[in-house]
Amino acid sequence: MAQSLKDFEYRPSQVQMAQLIDTCIQKKTYAILEAGTGTGKTLAYLTPLVLSGRKAVISTGTKNLQEQIFLKDIPLLESAMASHIDALLMKGRTNYLCRFKYLRYISQSSLMVPDKEKIRQRIDEWMKTTTFGDRAELHWLSDNDPLWENISATSEQCLGSECLHMEECYLNMVRKKAAQSQLIIVNHHLFFADLKVKKGGFGEIIPRFQVAVFDEAHKIEEIATSYFGESLGTMQLLQFLKDMEKELDGSSRKKFEKHLDSIRKGINDLQTLFADSEARGQLKGEVLTKIHEGPSRDIRHGLNFIQQQAVLKDFRNASFQSLANRAEEMVQSLEKIFSFHDPNWLDWYEKQRRGMTFHASPLDVSRSLQELLYDKVKSIIFTSATLSTNGRFDYIRSRLGLNENIKEGIYPSHFDFQKQALLYIPKDLPLPNEPNFGLKTAHRIQDILQITLGRALILFTSYHNLNQVHEALNENIPYTVYKQGDAPKTVLLERFKQETHSVLMATGSFWQGVDVPGDSLSCLIIDKLPFDSPGDPLVAARIESIKARKGNPFMEYQLPSAIIALKQGMGRLIRQSSDRGVLAILDMRIITTRYGRFFFDSLPPIRVCHELDDLERFFERK
Repeated sequence: MAQSLKDFEYRPSQVQMAQLIDTCIQKKTYAILEAGTGTGKTLAYLTPLVLSGRKAVISTGTKNLQEQIFLKDIPLLESAMASHIDALLMKGRTNYLCRFKYLRYISQSSLMVPDKEKIRQRIDEWMKTTTFGDRAELHWLSDNDPLWENISATSEQCLGSECLHMEECYLNMVRKKAAQSQLIIVNHHLFFADLKVKKGGFGEIIPRFQVAVFDEAHKIEEIATSYFGESLGTMQLLQFLKDMEKELDGSSRKKFEKHLDSIRKGINDLQTLFADSEARGQLKGEVLTKIHEGPSRDIRHGLNFIQQQAVLKDFRNASFQSLANRAEEMVQSLEKIFSFHDPNWLDWYEKQRRGMTFHASPLDVSRSLQELLYDKVKSIIFTSATLSTNGRFDYIRSRLGLNENIKEGIYPSHFDFQKQALLYIPKDLPLPNEPNFGLKTAHRIQDILQITLGRALILFTSYHNLNQVHEALNENIPYTVYKQGDAPKTVLLERFKQETHSVLMATGSFWQGVDVPGDSLSCLIIDKLPFDSPGDPLVAARIESIKARKGNPFMEYQLPSAIIALKQGMGRLIRQSSDRGVLAILDMRIITTRYGRFFFDSLPPIRVCHELDDLERFFERK
């Protein structure tokens, strides 16, 4: 690497990490490895994986990281090795063009789609050159363009072996290539979707492998919870009705009309039932019974009728059979969510802008991981910049069901946080539970932004705080303010990067995966310590579950989860050796409570100050 890369920087921790991973692969064992920002962890696991010759899957937290590994890191390693690496980038099925849906779409005459002929020509030209029909190759197609939804297929919409285009299906081409490749790069969503398919015994998405590497492994529990559980949403049901209506002609439409109306009635009744409810909540007792015997029953009756018609001669075509299979799966989901009860599972709902979704989720994913993953794969590496709390891996081990005998390694960032960063914690603000906290923090944020000249990412623990501070600041600072929700995340980040003296205000999803090196991000402001809200149904249920076994939910679950979230937030600030910046935590609990020291013990060594004058001096020295 040193000989082939112009700007290669030797990092002992990178070599040590690579050697430990090599040992795990050779001895068929597991490891949890924390590698701070700038360690170079991607090459630290790629090198031993490639040299081992074993078939391996690398699972990442985001598609962006997938693409970085495939388009940047693997070519670097290829140039150093002077040989080809047999790797494949694999995404979820909706990332690939569906020939059946595309041909159906362009054959339908519609006045609603302007420039349809022009679009057809552009896609036809692209299809002549593309290997896998990946939408990422269509740079002219925006993220939120509804066109792609019409020409790609979800797993429910796929006709499978009945499809006329089975032989030339792009998704099948990807899967055939995956079977032959040494390295397959996926994201966590696809990885756990594959485990769910394998559990059902209906085939596989990812071919069998010998080694697994989870990059950004701190996200695993959340994503595994969603895939090991059951979910059904009103939008999913409405899409099914839409697909049914496309399939039915005039004569058959009448036969199904009453049953489709039964499904519609059930959907409307569900939304009416929760019209005045909180955005998210648990489903218990009488409410579950009311749904099971009311809206759920109406929806089941309609779906069961559709399923029964699939055996009739008139409906033995591939499209209707696919719809009947979807109806059967949705009936099963309804039964599991509204009538199957287990103390280790939680039934809950969440409202979205265009509908609502109902869930049955496991409170502990460790058993499923043992059965579906650990019993089958002998070498697994879990890595991230944020896995430890207070120098230990107890929390992540307990959440993922990993035993204490697996190998561990902590490789701190080589950045000099003492010189590059400053931690500001004011001593004169109200506590977060006091009524004037929002207004006082808005004024303090305004003071900080005057010193930093904008250039700040402000992370909030709730939309309420974000909106309150945004309203107070928006007209009172001379900098452009970008707010989460005003545009897609990628667009907001690009604008924030380009306009150096701007401010970006955000919540949840911006706490991780944000990479803004340089002057544009010189200050990271965090309003409160990022404890998960006990009002969140899953968090509340996990707390109750730990209490039921006489555990301490705060020390076992809430505190370590908040520490990892804070470390993720801090990771946005210093991305390279030339970066300098201030981390401002406006929550005094970090210095006034006994548990505050656990946050300090888990952060890199960093100078702490309590006065705004110290911030001014820090930026004057630049």
